[in-house]
Amino acid sequence: MAFFLAYKLRKASDTLSLEKKRDGLKNDFEEFKAFSKSEELKEFNELETFVLSENFKKNRKSIESKSYKKSDLFADEKKFKRFQKSKRFKTYFRLKDSSELSAFEMTKESEEISRYQELDKIVHAAGFNKKEQAEELNEFKLMKNSQRIKDYFKFEKSKAFKIYQEVDGSKDLKTYLELEEKIASEEFQKEKNFLLDKKRFEKTEEFEKLQEYTRLNASDKFKKYFALQKKNSFDELKKWELSFSEEFDNKQLDSEKWINKYFWADELLNKSYSLESDLHIFTDGKNIEHSGSSIVLQARKEKKEGLMWNPSMGFVPKEFDYTSAIINTGKSFRQKYGRFEAKIKLSNPNQVDHSFWMVSDKKTPHVDVLKTSPDGKLLMGNYWGKDTQPSLKQFKIKGVDTSKGYFIYTLDWSQNELVWKINDVVVKTQTEGVPQEPMYLNFSLGVTKEQQSVNAALEIDWVRCYKKTE
Repeated sequence: MAFFLAYKLRKASDTLSLEKKRDGLKNDFEEFKAFSKSEELKEFNELETFVLSENFKKNRKSIESKSYKKSDLFADEKKFKRFQKSKRFKTYFRLKDSSELSAFEMTKESEEISRYQELDKIVHAAGFNKKEQAEELNEFKLMKNSQRIKDYFKFEKSKAFKIYQEVDGSKDLKTYLELEEKIASEEFQKEKNFLLDKKRFEKTEEFEKLQEYTRLNASDKFKKYFALQKKNSFDELKKWELSFSEEFDNKQLDSEKWINKYFWADELLNKSYSLESDLHIFTDGKNIEHSGSSIVLQARKEKKEGLMWNPSMGFVPKEFDYTSAIINTGKSFRQKYGRFEAKIKLSNPNQVDHSFWMVSDKKTPHVDVLKTSPDGKLLMGNYWGKDTQPSLKQFKIKGVDTSKGYFIYTLDWSQNELVWKINDVVVKTQTEGVPQEPMYLNFSLGVTKEQQSVNAALEIDWVRCYKKTE
């Protein structure tokens, strides 16, 4: 099992690639969340609901299955053409605006035809006397032989004029004229062209919406969104929300977040002190360097006056042979349960105890997220119980070559469990002595053995803490 863990840690030693993967996932998640709330997605979902609805499918089928020959328009046009082809209507429209009918109408209204009709009654009356009324008879004969009168009566007695009279003002003519007006209308022609068009569905508003839906669905943006939606990539991210972060991107320590001495040294004395087991004194920031993107805590071999805590004597002056650095969030940030992690690079781990640890107001509970042993090996563990006789579980981790630079050290702390990780690889799980009170973060270097020279450092690129989302 130890060999397999060492193998996994060696494979996970590329911290830069891990961060790129993490950052890519976070960026995708933020983009995914923002897009999930966008108007663009809302409009797409409305389009999708529309084009996948039964009503849309039925309407499309109805439009595509329509036929001009089966329509009322076709029936009306067929009826109209039947009227046009009929002999009666051909005769009617031939006479309607003809010179013959015009001449007939003019004659009918003239005094000439009135006089003729008057004479006709006279000469055909029972008491007509040819001698006595010879003048009227001659006038009648003269008019009767006139071409105009002949044409008038010939036309009046014609079959064509009879047909004209039957059609004019008839119900059929009324129907014909209504059909003519209807068929000549823009609306009729538009609907006819639509029904004759084999691509009629493509001319509809429904097709436009379908095209827009298809375009969006095939776009890279929507493909990415739906691909991410199907995966469980964000399940872990969704569990956590950021509660504390420090990127160390300033040229000085943020005093709102950090103090550079033990918490109780700041709280009680406003100056540093060391414990009896310490060979070093923490300087007030003199052993801290800032690059603008990281912070470096340094341990050096140099003499420095300071205070040492002696349980029986209290704080006593002492000359220390080594100086070191510590930072903690005792005043600014404490949290019970969550995820606590930092990106850290160690130098000369065999010279000092590099530590990323968490503690409350007393010695216990205490958790070492990261610690180095006197031989430079990585240790992790926790203390609990009485301050005078605490219980301890400590684990030595193999397979991490700290000379390769940065590694991400993580503690997942829940109600019943502590889980340590290095570059997202679980290295240890502990269920004993799990803390049940808020704790704060500490980063420090401790000199615990005499040596000719010390030039060790703990470099921190960032610190991030999370709590479980509700």
